[in-house]
Amino acid sequence: MFPYLLAAVLASVGYGTASVLEALAARKATGTKIYIHPLYLIGLGLDAVAWICSLVALQHLTLFTVQAIVASSLLVTIFLARKAFSTPMRSATWAAMGLMVAGLVLLALSTGAQRPSATPASLELVLIGALVIIGGGVLVGHRWFSPMVLSVLAGLAASVAALAGRGLQLPVHWWMLIASPMIWVVVLSGALAMIGYTRALETGAVSAVTAVFTAVEVIIPGLFGMLVFGDAARPGWEVAKFVALALAIGAVLWLAGQPGAVPDSSEKYPVDSDSKQVGQ
Repeated sequence: MFPYLLAAVLASVGYGTASVLEALAARKATGTKIYIHPLYLIGLGLDAVAWICSLVALQHLTLFTVQAIVASSLLVTIFLARKAFSTPMRSATWAAMGLMVAGLVLLALSTGAQRPSATPASLELVLIGALVIIGGGVLVGHRWFSPMVLSVLAGLAASVAALAGRGLQLPVHWWMLIASPMIWVVVLSGALAMIGYTRALETGAVSAVTAVFTAVEVIIPGLFGMLVFGDAARPGWEVAKFVALALAIGAVLWLAGQPGAVPDSSEKYPVDSDSKQVGQ
């Protein structure tokens, strides 16, 4: 099980590092030039590697475990932002980061292997339907919805990606993946999550947007994982698992809401009166 926990941790590190690189690119370029800046392209490459690591982890660990660990990418972003942007770190921030690490360690200890279970035949159709509805919401909301609604939609899109990754049956040969509808659900829902989250950052406060997005993308897949796949903790560790989740998610939400939690990228996004932010 350790290699799959490591894959989830690597996904978290990859996502967090990519966020800082993309923010650096936003400081050095403007408009569409951002998307061809070397730092932005490196960030996208790290996002792709992190995504593959998360898929590997989802094949062997419960959704709650993987999503909670991946959500800790905010911790990586905050730490690297301190170096890249000279972002100040208060003692309370260090304490919250310590609580997050403690929660993730406890979560790892309480995690059992996935229960063997076949992917329900209806899951593919349900996720495709959800993808269509969320996609319509993001397209319409890109202009009309509030940042909070967009962050919820982005979190739901990320949830669909996680559930599709959990239900994905890996073929013998990797190139056969292109014939699987599930892999396209993962790709398209991941793209929708990025579009919705980015738009929410363009028009809303990064602290609130990040908090809502993170909460939705951890809680929704975790609950569906228990209901659909029978994901569970190791015998006797049920209480510890939920205590660990409370610590990890609580720390993420607190960190996301703090002034200076993430670096400034004002060339691309408007910032709060006290907050600084990064594009993900």
